Amino acid sequence: MAVSEHTIIIAGGSVAGLSLANMLEKAGIRYVLLEAHDDMTPQVGASIGLQAGGLRILDQIGCAEELMSLVDIPLNESYLRNPDGSVMKHHRKLQDLLVERHAYPTIFIDRQMLLKGLYDNLESTASIHPGQRVEKVTELENGIQVTTTKGDVFKGDILVGADGIYSTVRKEMWRLGNKSSPGYFPHDEWSKVPCYYKCIFGTSHPMEELTKGVHYIYNHNFSYLVMIGPGGRFYWFLFVKLPVPLYGKDIPRYTKEDEEKLVQEHSSDQITPEVTFGQLYAAKTISTLTPLHEYVFKKWHYKRILTIGDAAHKLEPLTGWGGNSAIETAATLVNHLVSDIAPTWEISKIEAAFEGVQEKRHERVQWLVDDSHKTQEMQAMATPLLAFVGPLLGRLLNTSTALRLSGNKNLAASRLNCIPLPRREHSVPYNDELPAQPLSSTWLPVGLEALTQGVLFRLSNKILIPLQVPTTFGSATLLHHYTGVGIVDKILSVLVAVFSIPLTSGHKAANMQWVAFTPLLLSTTLDWTVESYRNGLRGLLTSFPSIFGAVYQLKGIGRIAPLYHLITVCEQFLHGSMGPVTGQDIDKEVVDSLIPSLGLGVILPTALMLWPFEDKTVYQKFVALWQPFPVYAGLLTAGISTVLRRQRIATTATAHQPKTPKERQEVRRQKEASHSILRSVYIAGTATTALVHLWSLYRISSSSDLSFSGVFGKIGELVTGSYGSDPASRIFGFLQRDMFLNATSVFAHNIYRILHLRTSGYVTNREALGASLALVVAQPVLGPAAAHIGLLGWREEVLMRISRRVSVDN
Repeated sequence: MAVSEHTIIIAGGSVAGLSLANMLEKAGIRYVLLEAHDDMTPQVGASIGLQAGGLRILDQIGCAEELMSLVDIPLNESYLRNPDGSVMKHHRKLQDLLVERHAYPTIFIDRQMLLKGLYDNLESTASIHPGQRVEKVTELENGIQVTTTKGDVFKGDILVGADGIYSTVRKEMWRLGNKSSPGYFPHDEWSKVPCYYKCIFGTSHPMEELTKGVHYIYNHNFSYLVMIGPGGRFYWFLFVKLPVPLYGKDIPRYTKEDEEKLVQEHSSDQITPEVTFGQLYAAKTISTLTPLHEYVFKKWHYKRILTIGDAAHKLEPLTGWGGNSAIETAATLVNHLVSDIAPTWEISKIEAAFEGVQEKRHERVQWLVDDSHKTQEMQAMATPLLAFVGPLLGRLLNTSTALRLSGNKNLAASRLNCIPLPRREHSVPYNDELPAQPLSSTWLPVGLEALTQGVLFRLSNKILIPLQVPTTFGSATLLHHYTGVGIVDKILSVLVAVFSIPLTSGHKAANMQWVAFTPLLLSTTLDWTVESYRNGLRGLLTSFPSIFGAVYQLKGIGRIAPLYHLITVCEQFLHGSMGPVTGQDIDKEVVDSLIPSLGLGVILPTALMLWPFEDKTVYQKFVALWQPFPVYAGLLTAGISTVLRRQRIATTATAHQPKTPKERQEVRRQKEASHSILRSVYIAGTATTALVHLWSLYRISSSSDLSFSGVFGKIGELVTGSYGSDPASRIFGFLQRDMFLNATSVFAHNIYRILHLRTSGYVTNREALGASLALVVAQPVLGPAAAHIGLLGWREEVLMRISRRVSVDN
């Protein structure tokens, strides 16, 4: 790549500075890096955490693999611990799951290892100048000049301050800005930089008695983070809350005497029941006591000067996002340098590019700063409320939710646009892999859906009134014995009597309404059965569709559908069960069981129920047989899928995460096969229910004694009108209202699904609008059931499209 004639001066050989140097080298942009230390890889700081988002960028510049290879003991085991060291919660296989989801693990290595890896990764170190501490910055007519403490002068087009929280470049930037543009920077912003905690961090020799993994120890106004590192060494942090927050110049620089005093105060603290902090500290090789600044500066740039890393945003280290944020900001800068400034490097373009960097990064890094502070407050049980809530949430948090909460911070991570991204298999897409950017505000569709379903549920209790049950089945005697179980036979007898009105009474409008209603019952059952097996719903209330099915046969689906959809949206909001595409996966055994389960459990009983048998005794038995069809569907799906799963396990070696290309291809092949089956189910379901609807419309329009309002009712009368006086009219009115409520609830939930796909970034605005319009038009034309199943099929295609985007085999 041709090297630019323009030069960027980087002040600081930090993680941010060396990362930027690597990126500029790859982008063909000339740079000069000035480092205060004589050694480019000093042992300053003990450890650093690298998350998937940061490793992805490092993978682009070619050093991620080497850094990950330094980790000989993966952080698979994670422990939340009580103040006495006992285990509060134990999460297993975290690293394997993180790699599966995000393509990269979370690793902790020596900060020196990362600096060395970045330094060694440079093709040329001729532009690296150790022992050159920046002292003064001077503006030139067409550039910027830096003078070091040695008196050496360096000139360039841009100056990037990557020199830490006590940044000289930032101070000089403030000086120059306030001199020529008073008010450009907030007055005395350093005095607003807070410090809530102080921290002793260090590294200790391997200790056999200390469990390998990562340990978060909750305590009162302090907490610990201890994790295994390369070679079995342990990295550790003691976070201690200050009596009052300190700001700016009042934040002290601690001495070794301060450190030793704090160690004495906490030497008896339990890390685990077997190990105290005193023992851990006694095995140390390095340790430092430091204040923890937590702040995002208001302005990161002025003319040709920009700050990145800790010089622009300083995070509390508990969550391990400080170094990653520095790498992200460096990548964002390079993206803007390449796209906005080249080739002219005019000052107006430089300023616009710097503004673009801050605009892109400020909100995200502020969120990460706030998140790290809240996490620290939680684990230090900093208030009486947090002392109660913190351990409670720690115990309740399952591994899936913990992975989602921690891993989703990676999704909005930046990457280098000018360098190809290495293909690595992962199941959760990063935001830049999606068709559209996810929307930050998701409360509106959630709120509207919850409000709509709540209103429909309340309305159902008002308009679905108790019925007067007929005493005969048409003109035949009503059966009272079906199973030999008294309570079951009593319920079946009532239901058979109720359904005699649309089936045998000769009431043409009621019969036609029931024929039109049946497909919607089937589409709802299909929907709830499939959704219950999404991986993200396991263990939640809606993963038991047979319960809802049994209840809606007794109470009316118009009452239960809004309740089910209300519970669904609450589960998704509180649990995040359907966020990433990985939560939408369905096991192949479940998909393979759908056709026989739906055929035997739904279609066959429904066909027998609708067939006009001459023998009314036989007819009643088939009507009774049909009643628990949602339960049949659920039980058959569960049973058949279990048998298929056991057969697979019996013929397959011990399950493990697919690693080889052949194994990944087999997983992908099975996923494509499952998708093909689902597509066939949805196409057949849409076509069949549409034909039933069109046939119903034809029958109604061609009959002189039928009308659409007579069959389906008028909306105003359905909501506010009264029931007829005789049992048949009341049952007909109930079924009309039941269908209306079911169709409305399903329609509202499908609109919510479309909006959810858009807020997740899985579809574009145009696709969301097109799907919404198609759903509206399809309601009267193809029927609510066909519209419902068609929407389910379209949604499945969207999910599969996203899954293919993150597969290395596509």
